[in-house]
Amino acid sequence: MYFDYLGTLGSSISNDVGDLQGLDNIEAYDTSKLYSAWYQHDFGQSGVMLRIGKQDWNALFDTLDAAGVFINSSFGLDATTAVSNVSQYPTTAVGAVARWQGDSGAYAMASVFDGTPGLPGHPAGTHIAFHAHDGVFTSAETGMTGGGDKPYKLAVGGWYQTADYHDPAGRLRDHDSGFYIIGQDRLIGGPATPKVDVFAQISGTQSDRNPLNRYLGAGVDVTGLVPERPDDVLGLAVARAHAASVYRDATPDTNRAETAIELTYQLPVNQYVTLQPDMQYIVHPGVDRSTGNATVVGLRGQLTW
Repeated sequence: MYFDYLGTLGSSISNDVGDLQGLDNIEAYDTSKLYSAWYQHDFGQSGVMLRIGKQDWNALFDTLDAAGVFINSSFGLDATTAVSNVSQYPTTAVGAVARWQGDSGAYAMASVFDGTPGLPGHPAGTHIAFHAHDGVFTSAETGMTGGGDKPYKLAVGGWYQTADYHDPAGRLRDHDSGFYIIGQDRLIGGPATPKVDVFAQISGTQSDRNPLNRYLGAGVDVTGLVPERPDDVLGLAVARAHAASVYRDATPDTNRAETAIELTYQLPVNQYVTLQPDMQYIVHPGVDRSTGNATVVGLRGQLTW
């Protein structure tokens, strides 16, 4: 069993910049809430796992280890899936996930979640509510993982939701769907050499009912570039989210896409403290022609004990 209680506070960087993708993946409104509460059962040596309870869909689906060093939200959850009613940070939903992992590295998993995480209009606090118009969020993913000292992953997934929502044109909708393809590979790596990992993300959804309809992300990170600091990670990545036609038609003076370029360096000071200088350049924030490009420089600190 697993429990996770979350507290968030602070102002919004994305509100200042005006970006759509979320340049800070831990930004959230001021609240404290029960984030996760689930039970997982592994069925012996069969490779089958079942997880039931309040949980983050993105903890298992549509995720790449090689993209984990980056701070922009799209590298954790692709932009087109993030704008759906998926259970994600900072508001999760109750759901069930079944996963099979084969000895060869092949795997397959499927899920069904409450289609409306939390309680709309009341973001703060813990809310678990089930209504007829909430619908369900279902998904499936299959792929291959492995590699030992040279890890790799290739996966394809899709999702379908039936919650009621309004599209950018103000029309009431009751279903939506999307897909994603993700992959990573270690190009170089050894006990005495830096490790070089690359990753790529492709995703899409229906262009007649979503603000974003296509997304492309890619990046590279190098671990141990400095021999005396084998755990340091240097990363460079690009995320491009394309505005759907229905959004451009409903919103004047829009660009076709928002592009985020991130350069980051994760520096473990000791076993307790990690520092991470980060710079992002956002092209056409919010796909708004009236908003200038933005350069954002920051420093993230992490304390673990």
